[in-house]
Amino acid sequence: MPVYDRSYRHWDGQLKRRAFRAAPIVVAGIRGALATKGGWFWTLVLRTFMAVSCVPTALLFFANYLFWYRPAWLPAETFGFFDLIAPYRDIQYPLLTRLNATFLMVYCVLFGSGLIARDRASGALPLYLSRPLTLFDYVLGKLGIIGWFMAMFTLVPNLLLWFAGVVSDPTEGALRAALPTLWPIVVQNVAMILTYSLTILAVSSLCHRPMFAGLIWFTLVIFLPSFTSMIGSHRGLPGMAAISMNDALFAIGYDLYDIGGLFDRAVGEAGDGERQALKQVFESIKLFAAASPLQAWGSVVAWCGTSLLVLFGVLRRQDVVVDAGAR
Repeated sequence: MPVYDRSYRHWDGQLKRRAFRAAPIVVAGIRGALATKGGWFWTLVLRTFMAVSCVPTALLFFANYLFWYRPAWLPAETFGFFDLIAPYRDIQYPLLTRLNATFLMVYCVLFGSGLIARDRASGALPLYLSRPLTLFDYVLGKLGIIGWFMAMFTLVPNLLLWFAGVVSDPTEGALRAALPTLWPIVVQNVAMILTYSLTILAVSSLCHRPMFAGLIWFTLVIFLPSFTSMIGSHRGLPGMAAISMNDALFAIGYDLYDIGGLFDRAVGEAGDGERQALKQVFESIKLFAAASPLQAWGSVVAWCGTSLLVLFGVLRRQDVVVDAGAR
């Protein structure tokens, strides 16, 4: 007869409020990630990095302020440049998403690699997966944690930038004119949030140490696919770019915002002196994609689907402890 029984007595009551059962996991996970830990030096580094990651968003907000209000200290020739790019301001949204992607990968490793790995290492999964919390609730809670951080640097900045543009626009019907842009913003950024979140959770479920999960995710999900797509472009196989998760997500934005159509229209309507400046604007932000929209969406669905299969496959194999009296 065992002296110390670590079994867990299941709760047999009626399940209620399914939508809210994952909320405590989300709240506790976000608070834990933002809590001061690791000493003052690590806290300073993390806070500094967070401040730096807000720079692209702040710069675009400042550019929009200059565009709409045109302060007196601004050089006169800058007004002409603003007027030139005014019809093509939609490129600022995929541009912001692309600029934030680098910071997004770091946050994904920092805050996502240990979400499930720590539970596996500490043996907390049996307690989590015992009723009334189901496997779906557990995954939804973990997805909410990393999804919150991803949204803070993808969807939220773009929506704020869009809202600021609508509020600052003095023309009549500004909201109606800006509404078509809202759909591409939501679709591209939600696709990025889901892809990043599901892939890091799937890798985290395979490991017992967050450090290993972060290294595996960055190598298998970011580095190797990007390296493969680069080789494909040199070999004349542009479709291989869709293997890279980031390239596929950027290609989706390229299609949703119709960057190719905007570029052709800008070059066709501009004069000889202005055409080169517009080409530099479009080409410098590297929004042109090699993969087709169908290949890009197929890649995103494959990444998310494979991640879900791995995630639920690994978690279903975790033994949920039972009542000792029921054995």
